[in-house]
Amino acid sequence: MKNILIILILTIFISCNKDDGYEYTEIENSPLAHVDLGFELDEPNIILNELSKAELKNSIHSILLVSYGNTYRKWEFEYLENTNTLSKMVFYLPHYQGCEQNIYDFSYNSLNLIDKVVSTRKNFCNEYEVIKTYTFNYNNAGLLKSIFMDNDYFVEENYFGYYPNGKIKEIYNDHRGQGSEPSFNLQKFTYNQTFTNVTEVEQISTNTHYTYKYTYDSNPNPFKDVFIATSVFMPYIGPAYLSENNVIKVLEKNENNIYNQEFWTEFVFNYSSVNLLMNYFNSNNEVVYTINQ
Repeated sequence: MKNILIILILTIFISCNKDDGYEYTEIENSPLAHVDLGFELDEPNIILNELSKAELKNSIHSILLVSYGNTYRKWEFEYLENTNTLSKMVFYLPHYQGCEQNIYDFSYNSLNLIDKVVSTRKNFCNEYEVIKTYTFNYNNAGLLKSIFMDNDYFVEENYFGYYPNGKIKEIYNDHRGQGSEPSFNLQKFTYNQTFTNVTEVEQISTNTHYTYKYTYDSNPNPFKDVFIATSVFMPYIGPAYLSENNVIKVLEKNENNIYNQEFWTEFVFNYSSVNLLMNYFNSNNEVVYTINQ
């Protein structure tokens, strides 16, 4: 009931008119405006800012996704000199006849935390481009409070709540466009006793309610700390941007399903002789990620 009430409050709040007395944030490349969440989320005693680092093992040059029944997808990575910090990510969209690519350019503040990520989606066949700007917002203590996305037609907000130890507790996300109904998403994260891995995620959106439970191996997860926004797909399984190890099993449960059904998905990770992750795939070989290092 509490979760439904939160979604209802968000729906009413985001739908308010501009003369309603609330504080709005104008954005440079969009006719829409950002709004505050309307209530305070928990802040930590320790600031980790795990989602602001954009660190990826710099031996990873690209990742190829082969998904059964779908076309290939590919990510390429560039790094700041002599670091594991991303400077650029290129996402190729071959399902548009090889005409498109999406370039993510990262910029950082004086604390080496992400300031902005600019996404430029280019279509070379039809000669158009779509630009999105992801702005990372910090409070006076340097804590990441939210990430705003904006472009010419819609905006998105990601707000973060924390456990006292600095780990992410929850993410509130909403997406609004001109002439369309807003959509909302709430993710709640539960960790193991040492807070090294996320063991459960409860995901509540405007029309759905799912719970995911995760099992891990003991190998280091190379995608830890890589996050742009809830809406941006990255080549990982589950909440890998928050977990130290690799997911090997996922239990998915549809909380709206009257039959209370649960579905397991298993994953296999293969490493080289020097413990470099080479590829990983689901147990049916329907989704395969190959890593070029």
